[in-house]
Amino acid sequence: MHHIINPAKFRRLKQHAAHANVSGLVKTGRPGVLVFEGKKHAISSFLEAAKALRYLDFHHVDTQPLAPESQGHLAQAKIGLREVPDMKALIDELEKIGLKSWFRIHMGMEKGE
Repeated sequence: MHHIINPAKFRRLKQHAAHANVSGLVKTGRPGVLVFEGKKHAISSFLEAAKALRYLDFHHVDTQPLAPESQGHLAQAKIGLREVPDMKALIDELEKIGLKSWFRIHMGMEKGE
C-alpha cells in the first residue's frame, strides 16, 4: 500500500479484516504494508474492501498458499490486523514462519532465484 496514515481509514481497514475473517500484520506509515492470511474467499473479500478505501497507490503483490506448518501463525492466528512498529519488526515476524525471503523478494528488497 502507498501510505497507511489516515486514522479513520486505518480503523476501517481493521474492521474490514475482522469482518472478512483474515488475520495479519500491518506496518503503518510510509510505506504501509499488509501481510495477511485466511481462506481464499476471505482474502478476496478483504482485498476488495481495501481497494474500496481508495488508497492512492494500492498494490496487491502476491497471493500464495501457506505450507500447513505455517498456517495460523501469522498475527498469532487472531482475526484482524495486528500493528507492528516498523519494517524490521514485520520481517522478524515473517521470519518466524518462514516467509522472510518470500516477502523480501516480492517487495524488491532482494533478488529471487
